[in-house]
Amino acid sequence: MKNKKSKLSILLIVLLVLYIILAFTPLSTELQLTPEWTFDITEQSATSTSSLNVLPFRLGQNAGYFTHDGKIAFIKNFDYKTSISSSYMIPYSKTSTEFDVFNTNGEVCATISRGGFPYVAGDKIFVMLPGGSGFDYVDLAGNSLTRHFHTSPITAFNSGKNLTIAGYADGKLCTFDKNMVEQYTLTPGGSDTEVILGANVSPEGNYFACVSGQNNQRFVLYKNEANHAKIVYHKYLKKSIVHQTLVYFSNDESTVYYNDATGVGIVNIEKSRYSHIDIPGTILNIQESPVAESVYILSKKRERSHNIYTITILENKSHKTSSFSFEAESAFILTDENSLFIGKDSKISKLVISKE
Repeated sequence: MKNKKSKLSILLIVLLVLYIILAFTPLSTELQLTPEWTFDITEQSATSTSSLNVLPFRLGQNAGYFTHDGKIAFIKNFDYKTSISSSYMIPYSKTSTEFDVFNTNGEVCATISRGGFPYVAGDKIFVMLPGGSGFDYVDLAGNSLTRHFHTSPITAFNSGKNLTIAGYADGKLCTFDKNMVEQYTLTPGGSDTEVILGANVSPEGNYFACVSGQNNQRFVLYKNEANHAKIVYHKYLKKSIVHQTLVYFSNDESTVYYNDATGVGIVNIEKSRYSHIDIPGTILNIQESPVAESVYILSKKRERSHNIYTITILENKSHKTSSFSFEAESAFILTDENSLFIGKDSKISKLVISKE
């Protein structure tokens, strides 16, 4: 009897110790999105505010800038299309021969008198020339600072702080330095039909990448070294896509993402490691936050006569944690530190990102 009591006492002590250990072990934390506000862009008039801390948006045929506390700084309805960045907005039509350049206060700060299609990237302004085979880099006076021509139409274009990239229908890939001096002209090759479907540069210009070709379509990542471009990673894709695609570099240049036929390919640049996440539809935008190194991917899929948008959430840049979908005619996402902004038709919402 004493032995039984002794064993029972020991078991109770062990259970008590285990309970104490577990009770003081921190619970696993989860990424959380907490709604803070929602406003309707059609129910607000523009408010006078500093232009230094506003965010760009484009929803349907409306575009402009809003503040972090949910007020419209500037809004404009456009008939055809508009190009917008954190610095400028330029509406245009199919037959435009001049463009008004709006700043974040809604003031016309320049008028560019030339035909083509404008494209803004940060504080840089480009005009894609008629015919699609060349572009001008222009100043606010409308003067062409540099002009570049090619023999084939531009099929991909992006510009960063130190590097600009253009891809063409004949499979050529051209890069330009921060002064828009041509740097490299490359042909990724490796496919039966050469065409650049998507291309981008990393934030500091140390890398650039593209998705190219049909039949043996592939992703190619280059490192921008002193006097040459070096291929540091490439991968043939299992299935070819036939539309323009998105390529995105993380802010710290450690990871690059690209849209393929079934979702997003992810390459850890430092470790040359590849992973893939299935995502429905075409990827429209990728945004990131320092909270849990989280990444937010907006994709769109057409189902019957409806647009279904999906936001896929990754932690540590590559681990899928959740996703949610909604129906809308138009949508966008934007991050700023610990905030995620989601636009849906005429409404914009702010969600606070936390790990609790």
